[in-house]
Amino acid sequence: MEKRSHGQIRTHERKDGLTTYSLRVRAYGRREVVTLGTDADGWTMPKAERMLDQVLAEIQVGVWRPPSMSAGGADPTFHEFASRWWFARKSELRPTTQADYEWRLRKHLLPFFHDFRVSAITIALVDEYRSEKVIERERIQAAAAAGRPVRDRRGQRRVALSNESINKTLVLLANILDTAVEHGLLPSNPARGRRRRLKADRPTRRFLEADELAELLAVAGELDRTARSDQRIGRRPVIAVMAKSGLRVGEVCTLRWRSVDTPHQRRVIEQAKTAAGVREVDLSLDLIDELNAWRAERKPESVDEFVFATDSGRPRDKDSVRERVLVPVVNRLNEIRAERGIAPLPKITPHALRRTYISLMLEAGAPLPYVMDQVGHADSKTTLEIYAQVQKRVSRKNVHAAFDRLLNGADSGIVAGRL
Repeated sequence: MEKRSHGQIRTHERKDGLTTYSLRVRAYGRREVVTLGTDADGWTMPKAERMLDQVLAEIQVGVWRPPSMSAGGADPTFHEFASRWWFARKSELRPTTQADYEWRLRKHLLPFFHDFRVSAITIALVDEYRSEKVIERERIQAAAAAGRPVRDRRGQRRVALSNESINKTLVLLANILDTAVEHGLLPSNPARGRRRRLKADRPTRRFLEADELAELLAVAGELDRTARSDQRIGRRPVIAVMAKSGLRVGEVCTLRWRSVDTPHQRRVIEQAKTAAGVREVDLSLDLIDELNAWRAERKPESVDEFVFATDSGRPRDKDSVRERVLVPVVNRLNEIRAERGIAPLPKITPHALRRTYISLMLEAGAPLPYVMDQVGHADSKTTLEIYAQVQKRVSRKNVHAAFDRLLNGADSGIVAGRL
């Protein structure tokens, strides 16, 4: 037997004198054995080596289909069925979604359901998985509180899953079992239904008022001006682009100067996570001025340079935008507000700035379809949710103003009557 990096060539001497060749490799989280054939079929060690190299190369790029992804019989295990489902589905997903789904499968679903036959997955089993995740969370939290955090095989600290995160693993399980139902392996989907989910608090979706955004930009500009020249990362223009054009943080990070069409006041987005995301975004004159000022400071040598590049010329990532751009600005603004006796801003994320753009555009009277097109929303659900919040805010302002006028009018009448 010859050992190879990430794989082995195995030989077996049969009683009839023939030698059987096979490969043993590790792919997609499990060991796989691939039977090649015998020397009577023309297999030799050099030929087996070439086949091993080919299999390892295909595994590396994620296109190899192992035997366990074959039909799997009339009643495959969850691992076999989920592997086939994932192999057929992953090419349709963008890289970040692929990574998220792989994490849910590898870290949570497969360890629990691995050897269960698909036909054996019942509502009771799904509920047991959900309970297991809750118990696991309590154990992780208790260990952390005692100063003995639970760590994985690589020594990294385990993070307790929230109810929302557990529910996301259940959503993926339900998606996989939908296909099992279609194939006749299950009469119904045991992972579907509200009762399978944990109660999760709906997160508060925050956006800024116009005056709050103005304060945020002013503080960002001040931090830019007072920073050393080699530490000016363009906090104000980054925040301005997100809050005044509605770009996703990923779109801001990968923004290149060639995509900023200042004469026609637009930004062209050629790649996005959905078809609706491929679009032209109109830029206001105010935002064009922000970008022109930043361009004059940066003095890019090529239109292919990233607008908000790091010192090495690479694009910033979303963590950098959040931690290096937003957090210092929000913290400084809250210090100023505290000195003035004003309540601090809540946690502001890049997505909150995107929602700020949507809310301000809607309050300014922009048509709903236009706003959806600007931000690349294929589904109107999110836009309508923000629209409802804006309408409530506008109605509240109008009602309070009318209420004050009513009270002031009543006071005037009383005074007049006394006179």
